[in-house]
This record gives sequence, structure tokens and C-alpha cells, in this order.
Amino acid sequence: MFRMKTKNILILIAVMICSLGILNAKTLIKWKALPVTKYWSRRAVQFDSKSKIFFYRPLRFEKMNVDVSSYKEIQVKVISKAKNETVNFSVSINGKSQEHSVKMKKNDLNYYFFEPLTLTLPQDCKEITIYTRNPNAYFRVFGKNVKVIKTIPASLVMKADSYKRIVNLISSKTRHEYYVTDSSKPLKMTAKYNGKMSAFVRFLPLANKAKCKIDVYVNQKLINSIEYNHKISGEYKVNDQKVSVGKKIEINNLNKNDQIEIRVTSDHEVLVHPILKTGK
Repeated sequence: MFRMKTKNILILIAVMICSLGILNAKTLIKWKALPVTKYWSRRAVQFDSKSKIFFYRPLRFEKMNVDVSSYKEIQVKVISKAKNETVNFSVSINGKSQEHSVKMKKNDLNYYFFEPLTLTLPQDCKEITIYTRNPNAYFRVFGKNVKVIKTIPASLVMKADSYKRIVNLISSKTRHEYYVTDSSKPLKMTAKYNGKMSAFVRFLPLANKAKCKIDVYVNQKLINSIEYNHKISGEYKVNDQKVSVGKKIEINNLNKNDQIEIRVTSDHEVLVHPILKTGK
């Protein structure tokens, strides 16, 4: 019984994580006009407000071939010079031909436009052919491109490229992961987006109560040297060991892929919790 409950909880957590990923992304769908090499004639059509697109009439009594090898879903769009309520044509996929009929949707001064035909292709489909007896019908095949665009979060914990270890900083109410760095292992990070870094810094005190000293670099350029006095927090601990009072480092106007480095110049182990704020 306990194992079943645990399994259900894990499934729920996985679904929640996937849902968060969906919320932080949007899907962009574009239909790409696919090229045709052998045709009887073609016409440039103002199919939308952006550009003109060529539509092709198949060779008389022959099938028109279209390469669809990179696509799982296509649309066949049809125009006609003559007023027809429907246009009939066949599409051959992997040697199997199927008849289709599309209804007229609208017209302008030059052409009649018909409802698009959407087809899902089998995985091994490389090419389709189109055949029609209608001498006034012109065709264009469009392949479906799906692109997932991740949205930029308002803030995120920065992922370190180099550090000594990770520890949990604990109080009676909170628990946060901190990167540990010292003079032997600088903390290195890369800005994932444009924005501002706010890093909360603490250190493990030494018996001699020496000041903690760090240098901050951006793209190998020193931008700040900081000293922290020996002042102990009464609330926060790491593995039951007291730590210093927290201070904040801020780096403004970061660009995507900027390299940030924190070098410790004293004998302390320094704890850093870096957050990148994008302003989105």
C-alpha cells in the first residue's frame, strides 16, 4: 500500500514538473511552402498579406510530385481560375491513392480559394503525388513546422559552472542551497539571459575572526573587491555550524553569456546563492 502511494506521488510530481515546463514555453506553428519541380504552369497568388506564393497546375494527365520527407503533417491548398463549388483531386501516399474533395471558401477578383486539406503522413513517407482532371485547379503543399519557444522567466537561480561543493543553509523556517567557493576553487557562472545578478553571500567564520575578502569579475575584468566583517548570524547554520550575516552582491546590465566569477582572496569558505533577475 505504501509503495503504491509513493508511486502515485512520484507520478503527480512528474506531471507537475511537465506542466511548469509547458507554462514557461509557447508553441509556434509555421506552414512552409514545399518546392515543386515538374508542373504544367504556375501562378503567383497573393495568398496572405505578407507575400505572394506560387501555386502549380500538374502536367496534363500526369501526377505532380512533392518531396515531404521532413514532415509528419502537411496541408494541400487549392485555388481555381473558374468558379467551382468543389475541386476533386487524388493524393498518392506510399503508392496508395485516395480521392479528396474540397469546398470553395472565398474568392477575389482573380481566383477562387478552397478549404485546405490537412493530412498526417506515415513515418516512412518521402514523397506524395497529386493528380486532378480539373484543368483550372492549382495546388501548393505546405509542411508543418513546430517550434517550442521558451519564455524568459522573471528570475531564476543561476547554475554554476565551477564551485567547490553545494550545502544547505538552514533556519527555523527556510532551507536554501548555496554554492561553496574558496581560494582554491573560484565560483564561475554564465548569464543565461540579459539582466541583473543579486547574489546572497555568507562565509564560514575562522577562529581568528579575520575579515572575508572576495573579488568579483565579469568577463575576466575585475569590477569589485569586497571585505566582510566577522559578524555571526544567530539563525542560519550549515551542518549545525554558524555562518556569517548575509550580504548582497549586485551586478547590473549583464548580457546573455557574460562570464561571472567570484574569487576568494582570504582563507574563508564562502557561500553564494546567485539569482538572475531578467525584468520580464
